[in-house]
Amino acid sequence: MKRTKTDRRLWHRLEGYSFHERPLTRSLVERLEEETGHSTDVCYILVEEYRRYMYLVGSTGETLSPSPIVNLVWRLHAEDEKAYFEDFCRRIIGRTIHYTGDLPPFQDDPAYLNTLEYYAQEFGRPQVQFWPDPDLASVRNSSILIWSIGGAAVLLSFVFGSLLFGAFGIVMILATVFLRWKFSSLPLRVNP
Repeated sequence: MKRTKTDRRLWHRLEGYSFHERPLTRSLVERLEEETGHSTDVCYILVEEYRRYMYLVGSTGETLSPSPIVNLVWRLHAEDEKAYFEDFCRRIIGRTIHYTGDLPPFQDDPAYLNTLEYYAQEFGRPQVQFWPDPDLASVRNSSILIWSIGGAAVLLSFVFGSLLFGAFGIVMILATVFLRWKFSSLPLRVNP
């Protein structure tokens, strides 16, 4: 489903901006590949997620916060001061947006929650490998709990000789393995 952008002019300027050509001293995709070790395809997607984030910042005028991986793209772009401040901010965004540097953990940052809300309105639901869910820790804790219950049920099946405990434990463990496989791309890590 193609959504209508709130600020179509800004989005049109951003779509026409190349993160691979002059005035950039080096392609942003190449710098991302070096910095993260991700494939070229993933780096192109990261640049597109950064483009979307800059659209949100430019169109809302509110304080928003990027995901950790999008923050890395922003840092790399802002390091090329001529391309970022003189060309991108002035010509494309229409105002200077200063790179903020280190951010608080996204789980505790209300600006990150605002970003996710605006993102969903403009682009649909964000992909969790690029925009992690702030409740990711609770998902991991739930997975550990389910794994523990499954393991305990299997152990109890040996102690009491019960196939019911064994079957329950195996189902719990398989459910955890399936969910881990299903969400194996969460989230992309930023290499230090």
